[in-house]
Amino acid sequence: MKKSRLVKHLVLLGQIVLIVLIVYFLGHSIEKAWNQFTNSEFQVQWSIPWLCASFAAYAACLVFPASYWYCALWHLGQKPTLYRSIRAHIVGHLGKYVPGKVCVVLLRTGCLRGRDVDTTVCVLSIFLEGLMQMAVGAMVVAAVLLWWMLDTGQKYLLPGVIVLFVGILTAITPPVFKRIVRFIGLRKFSSEIQKVDALPWKTFLYGIPLMLMFWGLISLSYWLLIRAMGIAVPVSAYPLCLAAIACSMVAGFIFVAVPAGMGVREMIICMLMFPVFQQTCPETPEAAAAMSVVLLRLSWILVEMVWVACVYWLRGKELSERDRTATDCNAVTDHDTATPTSHLPHEN
Repeated sequence: MKKSRLVKHLVLLGQIVLIVLIVYFLGHSIEKAWNQFTNSEFQVQWSIPWLCASFAAYAACLVFPASYWYCALWHLGQKPTLYRSIRAHIVGHLGKYVPGKVCVVLLRTGCLRGRDVDTTVCVLSIFLEGLMQMAVGAMVVAAVLLWWMLDTGQKYLLPGVIVLFVGILTAITPPVFKRIVRFIGLRKFSSEIQKVDALPWKTFLYGIPLMLMFWGLISLSYWLLIRAMGIAVPVSAYPLCLAAIACSMVAGFIFVAVPAGMGVREMIICMLMFPVFQQTCPETPEAAAAMSVVLLRLSWILVEMVWVACVYWLRGKELSERDRTATDCNAVTDHDTATPTSHLPHEN
């Protein structure tokens, strides 16, 4: 009993420390972005409809990787509900603002583990979802490069891009993924991890369209945000937005120690999008590019916080409804099993 109490206290302490870390680093990210926003030379001319559309596109894109995670868990023999999977995945986004990205795994595993989900398999599925997301993102970059070379006639990099595209596509197939899991040694942590050997091809086939929708919408949210800033960016600039967002997020994923890719993403987006801002904002292209990435960071944080608040409100509502139903069922059971007093024998 003393050991169990000690474990409970340690778990509670760990949860408190995790919450403090998330709040601290999230607040630091918001403060840094806000300072850059207030000190910028570029004056934003807001368009509320475009801004709301940008928020909606980013909010919608978060559902697709969560849905793929749900599919991967079921293909690995786990049985979570779709709502629990989406809730855990969205809550896990807050952990990426803590350096190391370990908090993402802790939050998602803590929200989802239970009788229907093994902890080790849950960690494996998080790895699988992240690998699929980044691999499809790299495929998107390779596809945009291929389109650009064919469009401009500069085909000297064509063989390299094709090799890159095929190599990334091969890396996320089940046979190769199984070998990656064996290489990093995840099998020795649990016998449940052997379920990766039965990973079907449909996991791979489900992942590509879901992740393509994710990359398409998240890039659309950036394009819409630029329009919301009062910059008349043309539709033809969307492929460059797609490549910039995909490149920046893949690079931010590689730099594990950087919280949420802070600085790395912004630098890559500014570099790739600079020609667009040179055409649309010839007077202050550097300031406009910097402002766009700062506002992008702030808008994504805001949408994630609203998402987390919504899923926790729905969870509380779901639990209250469940408790009310259980109470009604117990009342009916007690009423049915009670012995009627009218049938008891009377003493003479």
